[in-house]
Amino acid sequence: MAKPFLIYGLHPVLEMLRADPASVRRVLVADNVSGQKLNDVISLAKTSQTDITRIHRRELTSMTGDVVHQGVAIEMAPFQYAELDHLFDYAERKGEKPLFLALDHIQDPHNFGALARSAFALGAHGIIVPRDRSCPITPTVIKASAGAIVHLPVVQVTNLGRTINELKEKGLWVVGTLAEEAQPLSTVDLKDAIVLVVGSEGEGLRQKTARLCDFRVTIPMSGDLGSLNASVAGGICLYEASRQRQSS
Repeated sequence: MAKPFLIYGLHPVLEMLRADPASVRRVLVADNVSGQKLNDVISLAKTSQTDITRIHRRELTSMTGDVVHQGVAIEMAPFQYAELDHLFDYAERKGEKPLFLALDHIQDPHNFGALARSAFALGAHGIIVPRDRSCPITPTVIKASAGAIVHLPVVQVTNLGRTINELKEKGLWVVGTLAEEAQPLSTVDLKDAIVLVVGSEGEGLRQKTARLCDFRVTIPMSGDLGSLNASVAGGICLYEASRQRQSS
């Protein structure tokens, strides 16, 4: 049996039990922990007939590491990445034009989690990440997303550029975020089928990725900050796409 994948924190645990209880092996609850959200966790676990194990808080901390686990965690099989077709299927089921988020070598798990949270909240249909030089799905990513990432298909690809070209052949427009030499975000029509590409924390979009974009967008700012954090910029772009789609 593969080493258990631990997800910790009340919100991530709740969302996993709601989204995919069959993948949960058991729920771990620290002694002397209580509250309504914990009651919800226990209720969902009982409904899905998932084992619940009470352990000492120190033991849970030893298992999760020095993180804010809030006294609860779950053991589950390692995260399963989706296939690209799953993103299109998800959009079709919702009766919407595809809105995908591609991350060009995002390496910070907190940024990844924050982007996933925004993607789910603002109606994206999935996330695409390259296999190399990118943060994989980890418990920290899931915690930072408040569990939102378990509701979205995430595709891990060998070559992001090749995947972007494949998406273009399928009719998607590619919109990349850049700090310079780009047009204001609000001037681009985001109501069509698009893949929004967000660059890494330090370098932004790689030049070879930027060349593949049909539109290069920037977020006008009144303050002289240079550029926004990757997760903030991505969240703003996703909001603009959601706003345009809702107003059409």
